[in-house]
Amino acid sequence: MDKLYVNEICADGEVNTVGLFYSRGEAENIIAQLKSIPERADCRYEIVEAVAVAASTNPPQQARESEKK
Repeated sequence: MDKLYVNEICADGEVNTVGLFYSRGEAENIIAQLKSIPERADCRYEIVEAVAVAASTNPPQQARESEKK
C-alpha cells in the first residue's frame, strides 16, 4: 500500500503538509481540488512518498537522562 504525503509550497516559501494519502489517484485528486481554489493559485504542490520509520525498543535518550536524576 502506498503512503504519500501531499505538500503545499506557497510563493513565500512556506511548506505545509496537506495530508497523507494511500494512492497516487487520491493525492492527485486533492491537488486538483486545491488548485481550483483562487486563494491557492500561487501555490504549487508535490507528492512525496512517506518514509517508514522503524520502532525502537529503547526509550529516547532524554527520557533515560531524566530517570538518572
